[in-house]
Amino acid sequence: MFIFKKVLPAFVAASVFTATASADTTIIHADKIFTSGQNGVIEKGAIVVTDGKITAVGKAASMTFPKADHTIKAGVVTPGLIDSYTVVGANGAYNVRADQDASETGDADGSEYRILDSYNAREKLVGYVRGYGVTGMNVSPGIFAPIAGTSSFFKTRGHSADSDLLAKDTAMIFNLTGAPKETFGKKGGPSTRMAVAAKIRSALYAAKAWAAKPKDKRKPDLGKQALAGVLAGDIRAVFTARREDDIATALRIAREFGFKAIINGAAEAYLIRSAIKTNEATVILSPPMGRPLGPESQNATLEAASLLKAGDVPFVFSTGYEGYVPKSRVLLWEMAIAVANGLDAESAVKAATILPAKLWGLDKRIGSIDTGKDADILMFDGDPFEYTSHITGTMIDGVMLDKGPK
Repeated sequence: MFIFKKVLPAFVAASVFTATASADTTIIHADKIFTSGQNGVIEKGAIVVTDGKITAVGKAASMTFPKADHTIKAGVVTPGLIDSYTVVGANGAYNVRADQDASETGDADGSEYRILDSYNAREKLVGYVRGYGVTGMNVSPGIFAPIAGTSSFFKTRGHSADSDLLAKDTAMIFNLTGAPKETFGKKGGPSTRMAVAAKIRSALYAAKAWAAKPKDKRKPDLGKQALAGVLAGDIRAVFTARREDDIATALRIAREFGFKAIINGAAEAYLIRSAIKTNEATVILSPPMGRPLGPESQNATLEAASLLKAGDVPFVFSTGYEGYVPKSRVLLWEMAIAVANGLDAESAVKAATILPAKLWGLDKRIGSIDTGKDADILMFDGDPFEYTSHITGTMIDGVMLDKGPK
């Protein structure tokens, strides 16, 4: 329930609140706050938001509150959710050629491609996922090319690609599933897993040789420049790999070139937990309710998240890639399934808030309800992982953009 101290006509209130939120103070009272930060879980807590930033958080009974322009009452509050691998904003809701720009299937080496140049902040799916609590997402090229291009991180405000951008070129996307060989095998490209891996390795060696030359001797090459960023550690390396053997290949390539791998998809990651941990890799978990993909996910389990936690393997949540309308899963529901299958609620919240914020180098701004951070906040009328609960508000930078799913 939202309580506004200033009474305005309904058609005026929304626009005024949005336009003046940067100068207002909002106080949120909640029965429980999952901060994902230094204060852990707070019972009977409150959050003060001023100028789009969190200025205070704690137990309400011990806080002194400033004069509030707006007061909100919520059941449970969490930081805004972060989706660590999605095609939302590059692929659209209608699933027609005109709104599908996440996957270049005419080039097996797309290292020079940037998802930033495909992202449409006003695509209706951006508002759809925001309605279900996603305030930030690492948008990535799709699963089809061995080297697909670089991802970028956006807030889901729905303004423009440049104004919603928090970090560009966050990761180079490499794909080691069966999709690349199926896509390019009939086009003269790699048609086996070993050929896909060789394509990736060859491109990385070529970039290494290019970067070793004096700067005045290098010919301009966008692809080699981007891959050199991976080798230097400036751009993360994400390998989409679902099967145990594909995950092992990703770890092998990462060791060969001296960088840490992020394993995306990872349906069978729990079968190779010790190797993932030894290689200091992070897992972007497949959606627990993801559709079976034949041999790619025949050993998938709803208990994957709890098994990874038990093995002390760092992981974050994602909605992955979907080829059907509406092209996106609901991150909150995938988290709920993980909780229903052994993962504790606080760990689930962290795996969609502070842990991905750290993974993408954005934890100084987002990911937890801590003083000084952006007021990206999600509100519920009950347990976030109970199907009878509802989202009552999604706030980004202190501005209430949604009061629940559309």
